[in-house]
Amino acid sequence: MHWQEGLLLLLIAAAGSTTIPDESLNVTRVMEYVTCSPDKFECPNKEKCIPLSWCCDGTVDCDDGSDEAPDICPGKGTAKRKKTEKSCKQNEFQCRDGKCIPHRWQCDGDGDCDDKSDEDSQYCDDLECEADEFTCHIKGNLSNCIPLNWVCDGDADCKDKSDEVSCNATCTSEQFTCALGKCISKRWRCDGDSDCDEGDLSDEIGCPNKTCSVNEVTCPDGKCISHNQICDGKEDCVNGTDEHNCPTNECREGEYMCAGNMQCLRQEWLCDGDMDCPGKDDENEENCPHHCPEDYFMCGDQSCILEQFKCNAFNECIDGSDELNCQKHCNETYEFNCGDKCIPMSQVCNGNIDCENGADEPTDGSCGRNECEELNGGCTHYCEDTRAGHYCKCKPGYMLVNSTQCEDINECLQPGHCSQVCINLKGSFKCECVGGYARNPHHPQQCKAMEGHASLLFAHFTDIRKISLDHPEITAIVNETRGSTALDFVFKTGMIFWTDALDKCIYKAPIDEGSKKQVVISEEVTTVDGLTVDWLYNHIYWTNTDRDTIEVADFNGDMRKTLYQDHMEEPRAIAVYPSEGWMFWTDWGQNAMIERGGMDGRFREPIITEEIRWPNALTLDLVLRKIYWSDSKFHSIYSCDFDGSHRRVVLHSSEYLPHPFSITVFEDTMYWTDWSKEAILRANKFTGQDVETIAHSHATPMTVHVYHSYRQPNGTNHCTPLNGLCTHLCLPAPQKSPSDSKITCACPDGLVLMSDGLTCESKDEIRSTLAPAIVDFTPKKDLPSENESGNVAVAAILAAIGVLCVASAMAYMIYRYFRKRSVHSMNFDNPVYKKTTTEDGFHLAGQQRTNCPRNSGQPRYQHQQYGVASPEDSLEPLTHSNNNFV
Repeated sequence: MHWQEGLLLLLIAAAGSTTIPDESLNVTRVMEYVTCSPDKFECPNKEKCIPLSWCCDGTVDCDDGSDEAPDICPGKGTAKRKKTEKSCKQNEFQCRDGKCIPHRWQCDGDGDCDDKSDEDSQYCDDLECEADEFTCHIKGNLSNCIPLNWVCDGDADCKDKSDEVSCNATCTSEQFTCALGKCISKRWRCDGDSDCDEGDLSDEIGCPNKTCSVNEVTCPDGKCISHNQICDGKEDCVNGTDEHNCPTNECREGEYMCAGNMQCLRQEWLCDGDMDCPGKDDENEENCPHHCPEDYFMCGDQSCILEQFKCNAFNECIDGSDELNCQKHCNETYEFNCGDKCIPMSQVCNGNIDCENGADEPTDGSCGRNECEELNGGCTHYCEDTRAGHYCKCKPGYMLVNSTQCEDINECLQPGHCSQVCINLKGSFKCECVGGYARNPHHPQQCKAMEGHASLLFAHFTDIRKISLDHPEITAIVNETRGSTALDFVFKTGMIFWTDALDKCIYKAPIDEGSKKQVVISEEVTTVDGLTVDWLYNHIYWTNTDRDTIEVADFNGDMRKTLYQDHMEEPRAIAVYPSEGWMFWTDWGQNAMIERGGMDGRFREPIITEEIRWPNALTLDLVLRKIYWSDSKFHSIYSCDFDGSHRRVVLHSSEYLPHPFSITVFEDTMYWTDWSKEAILRANKFTGQDVETIAHSHATPMTVHVYHSYRQPNGTNHCTPLNGLCTHLCLPAPQKSPSDSKITCACPDGLVLMSDGLTCESKDEIRSTLAPAIVDFTPKKDLPSENESGNVAVAAILAAIGVLCVASAMAYMIYRYFRKRSVHSMNFDNPVYKKTTTEDGFHLAGQQRTNCPRNSGQPRYQHQQYGVASPEDSLEPLTHSNNNFV
């Protein structure tokens, strides 16, 4: 039996009994006080627990050396003998000092052996890179072998930068070259919007005088804006004339109208310390007495911040008042801590009292005495003598506990210390990457994708664009959209889906042929701010803010079903994880929250319900199994586990997050759009640091997504090959227990799932099947002739059909009448940017909403049997239709 297995059995036995026989290898002394978990070894007197792997490793970790004692390490003798006799496993490399490390750590650029023998040039100089790798000009270790995909990606991965030499970065003939080298579409030249980098206006220099189209109006400075931008609550002309003389807005009950009658706020947002109105009148002296809500701190300028941000070494208040009167932390090397202030060490024991409490001039004789000469001052590692005492220090990788003891730092507990996989070692740690990623040679703690070139897809309201992340290029994917808002993609087919807030439709188009768009959903699509794609089971899911529902349909818009519709107020962002059948969404209603539920409509549960007000954006980190979301009210980005646990603030900033709308993550970076800044920004997803604007001057930036294959990892479609035996919808389902099915059969709206759990039938068919036969036993008298009865039957049938036709026509006319008189939204139904008006209000803006164009080549849903569908059936209309764009 391996020594660790034997030790583990001893620990378990000790934990389960009160006495241990004397014959138990003399380890009763250690075992009788065991309180550590079975995978830990407890030093005597319960002083501390250490990992089992630290026992018999040649290094004393318990103060009395019991973890290296001969009775614990039988047959090993002294620690010195043990080091020389230890043998490593077949998949391990043995350091010269006897330590064993995984073979993959050899020649990786990190000295994992204590003697650095794993990076010895004897082993590493002759390394050859694989056929699919680029060899840097400087050899020596595996870090100089990089994936071919990293060559000419704009980021120097080789230490000598040889991977970025001789790279052709010129723009194509279809692009315009900005003064700073960025490539943009030629059609954006002289469009009145600067698309080059910040400070580079070269695409708008030397432009002829532009004449606005019939669908545009001219600002006083000559800029052309769409009729839709008039009176939308946002100043698009330089002097704001597009927002003058606008119709009066009406707020709902429980809302506050900002000055200028432009925006409505929830009443509880009035005087909450956060300026939400453009004129900041929701926080002025007229409306608000000077106090902050509970759990808030008032700054010197009477603004409010969360109490948790006080004394965090960062000025949240403009005047820095949140960092005043905080506990002092002195540098023990050259400062002395008086308790309320720090003084130079030179002022200690000089005969003058400089601390108010006289602590710098002790009377116990400690001045001039070297405590480190006695038992190392009680310190585990290092003892440093001072003029009036001493202090203990630890080796790198250890932390000071109880002022004298040194314990190993578990670096893996700190988010982001490693990008993906973190292995804690004694006094150190090791970072590794999951499949498909490799460690960044310059930053070994970070992981980079080995395949593909990531880019950003984002809806610009008037079009959909793609921004390259490894070279300066931005291109148009779909031109001239009326109100593109939410979007998502299917990477394996190159198809993108998006919603249009003005057309009231959901569209799709090939990413390389955006002009060939098709209508997916056109009926009862009102305000759809959230859209996500199930890339494994070929469905789309979306939130409907007006109907307060979450719906699903296949890629053609058929088989449409309402999954969730109760207890929702304002559903907004949505994301799915089809491999596990979970769906996540935000709701910024009166009781704002983040919920999750099965992609089949079951197992719904709230996961974030506290300290959340306006959750606009949400995305998933599938590698780390994290949810990221932004709160526009708290100006913050948060993260948590899939079940809502381990919540933490990633970034809090009124400067960088005044009004975030959408968020996405990839590798170590998070990207988000912000309406107020009219830009796309990015920052480190663990720390929130290194904030940078990557695309500016994009009016109304909407949804953003990282476009890369790793964002949609491969998985198993459990509905194949026979559609899960379902006649209609086959949806992925979460497994809350091993016995739960991974799929669920579901029916489109209007159909009912039968008792077999597989078949869908219409309600009329069910009624006709269940209706009993009625037999008339009335005596027959004066029955008409056979010909007469036939004529009567035909007349009755014709009369019934006529009545049904007239009733259907009247119902349709009534529906059309009330539909035209319904209230429309000029903007998004968010509490600050909401402004509703009647149809006449749209006439004031100069344009009415047009109906969503229908796709004649795409039939609507009909009652069919889908029991023998193949995995590709959901895409079949795209394959065989005359409008094939896949």
